[in-house]
Formats: sequence, C-alpha cells, structure tokens
Amino acid sequence: MRKRIGIPRALAYHDYFPLWQVFLARLGAELIISPPTNQAIVNEGVRRSVDGTCFPVKIFYGHVHWLMEAGIDSLFLPRLVSVATGEYICPKFMGLPDMVAAAFPDRPQLICPVVNQNRPVRYTQQQLKQLGNQLGCSARDTQGALQEGLEAQHEYEIILQKGHWPNPDESYPWQTVTKTYHYSRPDLQPVSSPPLRVGLLGHNYLVYDEFANMQIRTQLCNTGVQVVTVDMLSPARLEAHARKWPKRMFWTSGRRILGAAWEYMEAEVAGIVYITAFGCGTDSLTAELVQRTVRRYSRIPQLILNIDEHTGEAGVVTRLEAFVDMLKWRRGQ
Repeated sequence: MRKRIGIPRALAYHDYFPLWQVFLARLGAELIISPPTNQAIVNEGVRRSVDGTCFPVKIFYGHVHWLMEAGIDSLFLPRLVSVATGEYICPKFMGLPDMVAAAFPDRPQLICPVVNQNRPVRYTQQQLKQLGNQLGCSARDTQGALQEGLEAQHEYEIILQKGHWPNPDESYPWQTVTKTYHYSRPDLQPVSSPPLRVGLLGHNYLVYDEFANMQIRTQLCNTGVQVVTVDMLSPARLEAHARKWPKRMFWTSGRRILGAAWEYMEAEVAGIVYITAFGCGTDSLTAELVQRTVRRYSRIPQLILNIDEHTGEAGVVTRLEAFVDMLKWRRGQ
C-alpha cells in the first residue's frame, strides 16, 4: 500500500511543487494536495497561530490542518535553509518543521529533508537518500527520481518565463498552463509605444495565492493593464541587476525582487505594485530598498499593498483602480 503524503498548497509550494510532485511520485508515494486557499483554511490557520505569526505562515497552518483532516500518513515538510550558494531562505522556512510540530501535537509523521546549498553536495544527497529509504527505494531509484523532478522544475520555470500563469485549480500547474496573460516575452524591452504594463513584485506565495492577494492579478487585468511578474523575467538578467546593489542581498527571494525592480525601471513599465504581508521581516528591508531605489532612479509610480487576514477585498480593489487611473492619466489615456 502506497504511503499517503500530504503537501500543503502554501509557502514554498508555489516555487518548487513540480520538483516535489515528480520526485515523490516516482518514489511511489500517493500525493494528497490541499486545495487552493479559502476562508475556512485561513480561519483555522489563524486559530492555530501565536501572536506575531505572519499571514503566509498562518495560511500554511490552515493547509496543514486540512491535510490532517484528509487522513494523510505523512506530511512533506522540507527544512529549507538555502536554495542557492551564499544565500538563505526566510528564517521561518528554516524553522517550519519545529513550528508545525509545536502547533499540531496530534500531527502525522513529518518528512523533513534538509535543503542547504551552502553545504557540500553530498550532504543533500544523503538527505534525499534517507528519504528514499523511508519510502523503500534504493539510492539509484532516488537519484533517478530526483533527476526527473529537476527536469520538471526546469520545464515549469521556462513556461513561466514565457508569460504563462499557474492554474490555481490544478494540482499539476506546469502541465495545465495553457493561457498566456497578455505578456509572453521573458525579457522586458522598451518599445516606441508600449502598452500600459504593471510590474508585480512580491514573494510567490503571495503573488500566486489568489485568495490571499484578493485576486490582484485578475483585478489588474480587468482594468486593462498587462501584468508582468518576476518569474517572467530572465534569471540571468535578474542576477545581473541584483549585483548593482553595493552589498549582496542574502535572501534568495529578496535578491530576485531587487533584480526585477531594476528590470522594471529599465523597461519603463507604467507602474510597480509590491504586495507584502504584514509582519514580514525580510520585506521590511526589501520593500524599503525597492521603494527608495525606484524613487531615486526613475519616475515610475509605486503601490505597496500590505495584507493580512483582516484585509478587505473592497479596499484592495479601490486602491488598485485608483492606481491604474493615475497611471492612465499620466499616459494621457
């Protein structure tokens, strides 16, 4: 009988799910994925959280609770320390297994391989080998499953760079992305008469969670603008732009956001919308850097949306509509 492994549709899911799905499925696991975020999931996550917990982690708790109610055997919860050499992930990602263990005393078994690219390659290999052993697979089968997972992840990232958007209603987004939302080129280049383009900044677990962000992408598209995300940009260009800061940004997501801000300025997008969660420690620095830099080197208007579980959709829609109206006025439309 295959082990039922649950994967919460929150936090790092929005970055690495193709890798996880293919890797675990090839090892023989039956994957149970929590549904897209809804009000019940948010309410349960808030109830389980302690004071000071950021909104994305509260959402994560709600997804964990849903999976537990679904009767999973194990919960896949990798301890992400570093996914790029010389960089780190948010500290809450590092401590997530411990936080879940404390918040859910009746939890199922946790599967928590450590991902730390700042350690030798053999360290990660050993972690994955142990995971394969837990699922009754040989080291060779585990290595093969990992290779297939990495290929699926690469394919997914290429699709996003072409301008596609993940389908939140599907468990396998890289296989079901079939619609391009307005903008299909991976690199932004100024043109003589550019359409009204808005660059969207933020962590993927906010950008792609349409319940958490009040359907911000849909709201913007409804106003007639073209939405561009960080994932639609070339990784090489993001890295080149990120080097323009005098000191290296050591948070991976923050480094990509800083690089995207420069790309948006060079491409002369009409405006930049930065969506962040109340209480986010990394964004308290990254958002401030973006805001000051864009203001100093360009005249591009910025809108920062700070959301939490109390944020109302009407307020977000009103601010977005007013922002787009201002952008159209500046363009003489």
